[in-house]
Amino acid sequence: MKLEKIKENYVNWLADQLKFNQWSDSVLQVENELVDAYGRKPFVLVEETADGYVVTDDGFLMYKYNPIGENEDLNEYLAGMVIDAGFDFDEEHGVISRKSSEENLPAVITGLIQLEIMVSFIA
Repeated sequence: MKLEKIKENYVNWLADQLKFNQWSDSVLQVENELVDAYGRKPFVLVEETADGYVVTDDGFLMYKYNPIGENEDLNEYLAGMVIDAGFDFDEEHGVISRKSSEENLPAVITGLIQLEIMVSFIA
């Protein structure tokens, strides 16, 4: 089996699946071709800060599944999932985020996209 060729093809294919959109001088949107339980493509925002980067959903995930915050059980359950996945959760604003170095950005971005997809199947 030509493992190196398979790996190269996979990495190239994966790179083609990602979309990077500049939102501002310091914020980048990352979207991929995966879809959540509702057929929507998840996305994350990457903000450059003075001491690294912050990867966030900017509150979109909680707004999408609990727009007026009425379902407190869902909020509590999702907050636990977010924290267990290694992300911070601002309960007041429903924002999921995690600080990252430049080297760890791919893993943090992928982790938040994966979390968004998982949450869509629960909400």
